[in-house]
Amino acid sequence: MKWAIAGGAALLLACRPQSTRPADATRVLADTLRGTFVLEGNDPFPVAAMHTLAGRVILDGAPAGMLKLSQLNLWVRGTRTSDTRFRVSDYRVREANGARAWDGVLRAAAAGFSLELSDGSAHAISGAPSSFGQLVGSRVWLTENVDGSVREYGVL
Repeated sequence: MKWAIAGGAALLLACRPQSTRPADATRVLADTLRGTFVLEGNDPFPVAAMHTLAGRVILDGAPAGMLKLSQLNLWVRGTRTSDTRFRVSDYRVREANGARAWDGVLRAAAAGFSLELSDGSAHAISGAPSSFGQLVGSRVWLTENVDGSVREYGVL
């Protein structure tokens, strides 16, 4: 009977799921989040958070440019430090007010302007406001109307 109990205990230990903790606690893995970025609380110490399908995650180290994007849908890259905290290293605007957003560096083009996207491709911009001439070289996000003209934009 003792051998049966000892064998059963050994079997349970051998079949248990592996720990979700990394073997080396100092190892850092890149992770991503998608969701609605919000600033919670009041000045002078608002809290940067992301509302995702899985719940609310506090964002540590959010860059200053990101703090202007409350209520927009973002993609964020960084390191998850706990179930409810995430350290930001990079971000992209994905959507604004229900419209797909483009995020990149504004460049002058033969027929107006284009955005140089993070993957190296270009997105042509039609119907850009005249103020875009002053923003060449800046990182911007924008959404477009059905006809391709600029609907909304912001400087990052």
